[in-house]
Amino acid sequence: MNASAPTGVPAAAPRVVASHSGALKASAPTPRTSPVWAGVDVGGRRKGFHVAVVDGRRLVAGPVRLPGPAAVVEWIGPWRPLVVGVDSPCSLAEEGKTMRDCERLFSPRTLCGIRPTPSASTLARQRRKRGAAATYYEWIEHGLELYAALREAKLTAIDVFPTASWTRWLGPRRGESRARWSSRALASRHLRGVPSHLGQDGRDAIGAALTARAYTMKRFEPFGEMVIPLAEHRGGAGRR
Repeated sequence: MNASAPTGVPAAAPRVVASHSGALKASAPTPRTSPVWAGVDVGGRRKGFHVAVVDGRRLVAGPVRLPGPAAVVEWIGPWRPLVVGVDSPCSLAEEGKTMRDCERLFSPRTLCGIRPTPSASTLARQRRKRGAAATYYEWIEHGLELYAALREAKLTAIDVFPTASWTRWLGPRRGESRARWSSRALASRHLRGVPSHLGQDGRDAIGAALTARAYTMKRFEPFGEMVIPLAEHRGGAGRR
């Protein structure tokens, strides 16, 4: 998470977009010199990862679904993003604690709720359970593997939480469906090139990338290890 990545994207980097039918397809490579940011929505080993790349104005690649950390690094690498926002914890809770210290800053009153990250011993006990319960925290393990792969590739990664980003940009969900709420929050960013048909994972990947962009632009608030964007109108006026 510490190494920085140079700006710019080689001409060979492909663009992957969703068609009107929702299927993913690659478009012709486009030469780029402007900085870009990547975002990753993390799932378990069966679900995999959803990845997107944005620049200062538009969605330039993805969202695309990829099976594992190596595939994510291979796909992101040619874009040379300034920062990669990862929608997954970058560390586990300390032993004896039920969540990370940064997660204690969250509540529906202050921002939004959040699922607590377990300690290593809790994670190990969960793995020993039978059936689906054994893989309850698999997405967290998968995310930690991704952070390691990004470090190895010398790509800067930050811990982000798109649900908090959507809340900052639009306001609390207040009973609205997550799909409609996050769609409206994404639309409020006025990002060009976003497909009309996106699933929640694709939206969260874009939200993670936009949060990485806010981090570079210093328009964020640190919640311990996590990066949460400031609530801003398009014109730049802050609001809470």
